[in-house]
Amino acid sequence: MDKSDNKRILFYFGGFAPVGGIETFANNLLSHLQTKCFSCQLLCWGQISPLIKNLKHEKVKIIISPWRWGCQWNIPDWLLLPIGLQQVQQADVVLFGKLFPLKILKKLRVKAHKNTNFIYITPYKLSLPINHLEKDKTLESLNLFDTIIVQSVTFIKELRKIGYQKRVEVIPYIPHKFGLLKPLPQEEELKIGFLGRLVEDKNIPLLLHAFDIFYNKYSNQATLEDREIKKVSLHIFGDGHLRQELEQLTQDLGIQPYIIFHGSIPNSQVEEAIVSCHLFAFTSRSEGQCLAALEILACGRPIVATEAGALPEILSDSRLGRLAQSPHPENFASNILEVVNLLTQKTMTPEIIRAAYLERYDSDKIGDRYIEIVKSLIS
Repeated sequence: MDKSDNKRILFYFGGFAPVGGIETFANNLLSHLQTKCFSCQLLCWGQISPLIKNLKHEKVKIIISPWRWGCQWNIPDWLLLPIGLQQVQQADVVLFGKLFPLKILKKLRVKAHKNTNFIYITPYKLSLPINHLEKDKTLESLNLFDTIIVQSVTFIKELRKIGYQKRVEVIPYIPHKFGLLKPLPQEEELKIGFLGRLVEDKNIPLLLHAFDIFYNKYSNQATLEDREIKKVSLHIFGDGHLRQELEQLTQDLGIQPYIIFHGSIPNSQVEEAIVSCHLFAFTSRSEGQCLAALEILACGRPIVATEAGALPEILSDSRLGRLAQSPHPENFASNILEVVNLLTQKTMTPEIIRAAYLERYDSDKIGDRYIEIVKSLIS
C-alpha cells in the first residue's frame, strides 16, 4: 500500500476569495493530491464560489464558514478556530496559505498530534520586521512550521534573516493545464492585457502612464518606418475597489478610448481572455508567485513586468518576455515596445513561449514535487 493511502491533508486556508491566485493554487494542489490517493480537506471562510464547487466535484471535503465581517480584527479566523482545533487532530499534514495570528497558530500546534506536520506555503515574499520585538514575534510564528514552501529562491533570504532555520523548499504554484495553443489575434488592433485585482499592490496607475507613453512611442516608430499605425488598446481583466479611481485616471490622461475595463471574469473564461491579447503587462509593487503570469505564459503570450515577487525568476528566460529594470513609466513603455517588435518580427511566438514555459512550469511535474514533499514528511 502506498503511504499516501488514507493520509489526511488539511488545507487550513482562512478567507477564500471567489477569484485569486492563492485560491486557484489551492484548487489545483488539492485536486492533484486527491487524485494521488490522499484524503484532502479544505477549511476556510467566505462564500461558495466556482473554485469551491470544483473542489467538491473532485471529492475534496469542504468545511466553510459564512462569516466575513470584521476581517481587520481577524474575527472570521477566530470563529473558524474551534472547528480548526478539531480538524488538526485528525490530519497528518496541515497546509497553511497565510500566516495566521500567533495566538491562533500556537493553539493549533498544541492541539495537533505530535507527528502532524505543519507546512506554510508563502503567498508573498516576507517583509523584514521593522524592530526586534516584531522580529521575535514573526520568528516565533515561523518556527511553528516544520517546512516552509516559497515560490522563488529570492524569498529564502528574508526567512534566514528573520532567523528561520528549518526546512525551506522552492516550488512554484501549480498552474492550470491549458488546451491547444492558439495563434496571436490576427486583426489590425494591437491588444495589451492585464489580469488581476485592481488594488494598490498591482500599481495600475504605473501601467496607465506607461501605456500613454508606449502609445506615442509606437506611433512615432510606425511613422518613421512609413507604415500604417495599428489601433492599440489596453484590456484590464479584473475588478477591485480602485476601479472608479483608475477610470478617472484614464480620462485625466486622455487615454479613455483605448482602455477597456472588462471587470471580474470567471475562471472558465480566463483562457479566452488571455488569448484575445498579444501580450500582458504587470506593474506590481509586490507579488508572490503571480499565478496569472504562469497562466498567460502557458497560453503562449509574453509578459512585461516589474521586479516584484517571483517575476524576476519567471522572466529570467528572455523567451518569455521582458523585466523592466526600473519602475518608471518611460522604462516600462520601452520594454513593451521591445516585446511588440519581437512579436511583429516573429522572433517571439506563442510556440516558443509555451515551449520555454513548459521546461520549468509543467503542471504535472510541479504537482508531483508537492507530492514528494508531503510524502517525505509522513512517517
